[in-house]
Amino acid sequence: MQTWKSRALETVARYRRDVRFRMTCTLTGSFAMNVLYAAMQLFLGLHADTNWFYCLSAYYALLALLRWMLLSNVRKGHIGGDLLYEYKRYRFCGWVLLVINQALVSIVVLIVRWNRGYSYHEITTIALATYTFYSLTMAIINIVRFRKFNSPILSAGKVLSLTCACVSMLSLETAMISAFGEGDNALFRTVMTSLTGGAVCLLVLAMAMYMIVHATKEMKKIKQEEQYE
Repeated sequence: MQTWKSRALETVARYRRDVRFRMTCTLTGSFAMNVLYAAMQLFLGLHADTNWFYCLSAYYALLALLRWMLLSNVRKGHIGGDLLYEYKRYRFCGWVLLVINQALVSIVVLIVRWNRGYSYHEITTIALATYTFYSLTMAIINIVRFRKFNSPILSAGKVLSLTCACVSMLSLETAMISAFGEGDNALFRTVMTSLTGGAVCLLVLAMAMYMIVHATKEMKKIKQEEQYE
């Protein structure tokens, strides 16, 4: 009978040698963090009755759904094999991300138009900062770790990780301005939110458009190659 130590060592060994298992663990962790963060924002929205938290909750919930779709494809073995299938999923993520970006634009407009920030409890702010740096760190790690794999599905996962990190930075910035800013910082908040929010929205828009255009071109190439075979 295996002990917990031997099972742990076996899991670590499998994580090192099994690429699909490693990808599954990474996407599962990111998916779980998305779900927990979406639930936290929903709880804050119910507690404070504020549209800001509802919008954030819906945003992260949609991102979690996309991660679940990618995770399902990894578990089924759709990695590095059928590129046409993967590019279809890659382009679908681009279209959904394009729609989700409209929600992000609404969030930014909401803050700028009402010219207000949203304060968090000290513990919530710490959790927000932790999640933000976790998202940013994982996005960077995944870009480096999975760049050698020719898999559009994994590339879509990297885009989602970067999107989460960017939105988390915007949310953290808003919380920090509200917590540490002065009472007459309305102009500063408006300028910073407009600049940061606009940059994040444009970045997400650019990534979504690139995914759609790039996937469409690659799918055409693959279909043409199949016709000549």
